[in-house]
Amino acid sequence: MIDRKFIYSGPSWAYQSFDTSQGHEPNRTSLLKQWGLENIAVNISKRGSTPDLEYRTFTGKTQVLTPEINGTFDLSLPIIYVMCEPLSIFNDNPSYLNEYIDNSRALWDMRDLKNKQFMRKLSHLNNRVAVIGAHADVSDVPDNVTIIDSSWQNFLRQEAGLDTGYNWGSEILHRHMTDNDCLEDMLTGSYKNKESVEFIVDKIWNQFDIWKKLEQRNLFCDCHPNRLGNKLYAKYTMNNVQEFLGL
Repeated sequence: MIDRKFIYSGPSWAYQSFDTSQGHEPNRTSLLKQWGLENIAVNISKRGSTPDLEYRTFTGKTQVLTPEINGTFDLSLPIIYVMCEPLSIFNDNPSYLNEYIDNSRALWDMRDLKNKQFMRKLSHLNNRVAVIGAHADVSDVPDNVTIIDSSWQNFLRQEAGLDTGYNWGSEILHRHMTDNDCLEDMLTGSYKNKESVEFIVDKIWNQFDIWKKLEQRNLFCDCHPNRLGNKLYAKYTMNNVQEFLGL
């Protein structure tokens, strides 16, 4: 029996690299594969995962069905969590946006609150937990949670010669707006609060612009790191990963 040393978790950013927007290429890789630790990890990463889904798996409330796990694994193992976008918890319910039609700053504050609440939940697990900034940057981390690196996106921005800043999964909110039929109204200025509209549209646009520049420098594809972006970041984080795991 293979001795598993840790739980590797996260959304598509953790699951694979993307050299095409849908990720159907045959030569995809991942941080886990590039670290060379696949054979000692319980890999619960999954495309489309959310903080809530990851937490339910950590606590045994959701089974993982893969050939090597078969639904059960040691829940006490250390966890490396590659961060999801906090707003992905609303993927099945974009109507939450109706509460924030005229106040996108309150929407952003709510996003921050959801992230803080999730980080507190991670800190209350019996496991040792480490986080990696990915689809969203690391922020509001309790003292007993280890930060392996705060921002995969900022690492790539530096590699590309770009300024750094706060990064988040803007395509999630963009999709929620589209699915909830409020994006067109917002962009055509039919909402009463113009400042509120400009606030959130600027945040979405600026993140999309960063991703496009990273794509032009062959480090990104659409809204994910590509194969090269995975290889470079795996090398950059390897020492911290090994230190956390005691390897």
